[in-house]
Amino acid sequence: MEQKSISKTGEITKDMIIQDILAEHPDKAMLLSEILMEFGIHCVGCGASGFETLEEGVLGHGFSEEELDILVNNLNKAVKTKPEMKSSFNISEFSIKITPKAVSKVKEIMKQEEKENNILRVSVLAGGCSGYTYDLEIIDKSFRSDLSFKKDGLMISIDKESLEFLNGAEIDFIDTLKESGFRFNNPNATKECGCGKSFS
Repeated sequence: MEQKSISKTGEITKDMIIQDILAEHPDKAMLLSEILMEFGIHCVGCGASGFETLEEGVLGHGFSEEELDILVNNLNKAVKTKPEMKSSFNISEFSIKITPKAVSKVKEIMKQEEKENNILRVSVLAGGCSGYTYDLEIIDKSFRSDLSFKKDGLMISIDKESLEFLNGAEIDFIDTLKESGFRFNNPNATKECGCGKSFS
């Protein structure tokens, strides 16, 4: 079966890679991931989302073709809806820390991928083993609704829908014998996965 990684029309189809569905609609990523989680597709925040199509994920979890069609329809409805205005969180009170080690590692990755002038986008998605998962991606242009700032020469963009989840958090990079990768130290998390990438 031929897999579509990105839809030219912007419409979500069953043969799209799960991760690409969220990447193509970053302003609705939280909503889409919540719909997938509520449906029963919990691989949003795990490695399988990078190679598994929506159809493979749904049918592989024992759902029917009819249920798959309903899910695709619901996802497309969500993409077309206008975002709700949320005013409960005061953006002026937002703070996040990214350690020099994390900044250095992101710059190193950007250099390897020849994306040195790009932006690090930080967001939170529904998924992972604890309820929510952190998402880091390198993008070439931030979204108008994002909160953007510069840290040690690195442009950082924070998804507006994720501000409340990330307020006061620290992004670090750890490289030890036991583990290597980005770790979030988040005061908002009541429970965290051992990997430091998922929380509730």
